[in-house]
Amino acid sequence: MYLKGIVIFSFILCIFTASAKGLPSGNSRTETSDIDLFWKMYDSLAHAASTDDSVAIIQQVYLDNMSRNGKDFIKIRKYTAHEYLRTIRKYPRFFSALRIRTSNITVEIRAIDSTLNILKDAIPGFKVPDVSFAIGCFRGGGTIKKNTILLGAEIALSDPSMDYSEFQGWIQTVLKTGLGSVAALIAHESIHCQQSGKRGNTLVAAAMQEGIADFLPALFLHTNINEVTYAYGIANECTLWKEFETQMYGSDITAWLFNGSGSKNRPADLGYFIGNRICEAYYNRQTDKKKAIRDLLNRRKYEGIFKQSGYNGHCTE
Repeated sequence: MYLKGIVIFSFILCIFTASAKGLPSGNSRTETSDIDLFWKMYDSLAHAASTDDSVAIIQQVYLDNMSRNGKDFIKIRKYTAHEYLRTIRKYPRFFSALRIRTSNITVEIRAIDSTLNILKDAIPGFKVPDVSFAIGCFRGGGTIKKNTILLGAEIALSDPSMDYSEFQGWIQTVLKTGLGSVAALIAHESIHCQQSGKRGNTLVAAAMQEGIADFLPALFLHTNINEVTYAYGIANECTLWKEFETQMYGSDITAWLFNGSGSKNRPADLGYFIGNRICEAYYNRQTDKKKAIRDLLNRRKYEGIFKQSGYNGHCTE
C-alpha cells in the first residue's frame, strides 16, 4: 500500500529473466526491467569516488534510464538520487536480502497471473491491469496510474524471512509482517484500477475507497494485506466505530488512513477496516451480487451505500 556506509554485495550472482519489454502475465504485462537497472546502478556505486559521484551514478544509470512506468513511479513518490543514496547506505543488509528475492521474481509473476485471472472471472467488467516493478525508498508499496499498478519492490517483495535489523518502529513491523504476498498487494491495487467516478471528500468515502479494495480480494481470494490492522479492528470494532462515526462526514482522514508513522498505541490504517466492514454489510444485504459489486466500484455512490448498508460497528447497544 507505503523508508536508509555502502556495502556492495558483488559476490551475489543473480540471474534475471526480465527483458526491457517486461514479462507477459496472462492478459496483463508485468514489467521488471527497472529491477535489473537498479542492481546495475547498485553495483556501479562501488566505483564512485565521492558522494557527488554516487549521486550522479544513481541519476544517470537508474533514474534517467527507467521505463516509462518506472519514471511515473519516481514522479509520484518524488524520489531523488540523494534519497536513494541515503537509503542504500542505511540498509545494506536488507538490500542484500532483497537482491536474492528479486532474482526469483518469475515465481511472483505466476502468482500475479493467477490472481488477476480469478478476479477477472469474478468481477463484472474487470479490466486486467499492467504491473510494473521498480525499487524505491520505502515510501509506498503500490500505487496506480490509469490501468497500471506501480510497485515498490523493496516493500512489495518483503517477507518475514528477510533481515530487518536495520529498521526501527512501524516500518520494521510492516516489513517483518509482510503484505501477505505480492499477489495480495496486486489484488488490492487492481481493484483501485476498476473504480470509477470522483470520490467524495469525506472520511467515510475515503475509507470505502480503500475498504472495497480489501473486501473484494478477501471475498474471492481470501487474501489480506492488513492482518494486524484487521485483527485489532475485529477485537475493538464497536469502540472504533463510535469514534469513526463522529468524524465520518468530515474531510480529515489523518487518524484513519495513510498514517503509518503517526499512529500511536494502535495499528495504522484502521479506516481500511471500517471501510471494508461497510462494504461487506452492503454486499450482504443485496440479492443481486454483481450489481452490488458494480455499485461498490462507483465512488460517487459511497455515502449513499453507507446509508443503505445498515452498518453500525456491530455494537449491541
